[in-house]
Amino acid sequence: MDKTSLKYTVKKIKALADSTRIKLLAMLTTKSLCVCELTCAVGLAQPTVSRHLTQLEDAGFVSRKRQGTWMIYSLDPADTTCRELLDIVMEQALADIECQQLIKSLENIDRHKISGDGKCRKKAATAVN
Repeated sequence: MDKTSLKYTVKKIKALADSTRIKLLAMLTTKSLCVCELTCAVGLAQPTVSRHLTQLEDAGFVSRKRQGTWMIYSLDPADTTCRELLDIVMEQALADIECQQLIKSLENIDRHKISGDGKCRKKAATAVN
């Protein structure tokens, strides 16, 4: 697809026109995350989160790589248009209390504690003396 075409721009804007996808992008501003971590944080089914991530990848906002049993996603704007759109959207998203809470919730999710069903387990709360 020609990067100067209207169709190309519309695809990117459509990818950003969903609150769940914006929340996923906001969480990815902190670090690269596996699908299971994102699934635990947003509370949606893994196939739903994967579909959202595929749309973001197809639009050029994220990239993925396999790391053992995990599929790891990272923010990776494919071009200037993606970077500029991402900057605009993230300025608003990162100021949003719900996005801030989701980012904070990542502290309690550990991909290395995956159960047999492929779901992340939240870290056990530890008492601080």
